[in-house]
Amino acid sequence: MLSLVFLLIHLTFALFVFFLTIAFVTGAPFVPSVNATARIMIDLARIKKGMNIYDLGSGDGRLLLLAAQKGATSVGLEINPFLVLFSKLRTIFFPYRNQITTRWQNFWNADLSDADIVFVYLLPWRMERLAEKLKKELKPGSIIVSNSFIFPNWKILRQDESRHIYVFKR
Repeated sequence: MLSLVFLLIHLTFALFVFFLTIAFVTGAPFVPSVNATARIMIDLARIKKGMNIYDLGSGDGRLLLLAAQKGATSVGLEINPFLVLFSKLRTIFFPYRNQITTRWQNFWNADLSDADIVFVYLLPWRMERLAEKLKKELKPGSIIVSNSFIFPNWKILRQDESRHIYVFKR
């Protein structure tokens, strides 16, 4: 019996590492933003009640919770099912839980056409491809908030230089 428990633990760990690897390949590995950075991202987004926000590679759901507090409908797209489960568990007792959805989904296949704000924290070599997707799918005037990396050839609307947070407008 004990060997079965250890086998399950090892399999779970192997799956977790597998999904972390997939996230790295797709461009959004799990690197949680510190709380101060997450709050700056939320502030720079200038969220208004009723807006639709998407967090691409939502990880632990930190930005989803903060955006929901501002009155937004928050959608997290995460490829790692363990992080989706963790994010969903975080919202169980959260007062704004009805405004938060976390999906186990590759964001490259997601439809972002109803997004007012998109949060990203991708690797630099995926930013150009993401820029093409966002230009194609987002409505004019949508806001993109990027942690650490810029979109090549896009004008920065506003920024926090000390935290490397950049805001762009579609």
